Amino acid sequence: MYRRILIPTDGSGDARKATRHAFHIAGMSGADILAISVVDTSYRKIWDEDISRRLEEILKKQAEKAISILKEEFSSQQELGHMTETRLDTVILEGNPAEVILEVMEDEDVDLVVMGSSGKHGLDRIISGSITRKVLKSATKPMMVVG
Repeated sequence: MYRRILIPTDGSGDARKATRHAFHIAGMSGADILAISVVDTSYRKIWDEDISRRLEEILKKQAEKAISILKEEFSSQQELGHMTETRLDTVILEGNPAEVILEVMEDEDVDLVVMGSSGKHGLDRIISGSITRKVLKSATKPMMVVG
């Protein structure tokens, strides 16, 4: 049914719920998983260079942690005998999160995107609106939003 599932993650509670759903689907369908975390660099336009650099360092550490947690959960599932046929690829990218997710969706030819309904950063909603909402509006692939 599915060959490749995209999981955008920021490590939030909803993203972790989405990950569990994606792992279950992958285990049942034998799909491979591509997990991404996007370091939001769109804030560069708002603050000076020093503040932007510091913010990006913090966001990069959060992205690395989100991917690390996802990898640990994947390993646990494999140890339990689930998803033995599933391959996991991970990558940390930079840019506007919604735009990057949409690009990856097309470039990697995924069959399904599973993402949380809201992320860690309330600031994102104030400044630019919900990433999930933006992705949903422009998605050309099936999506599952988990909250």
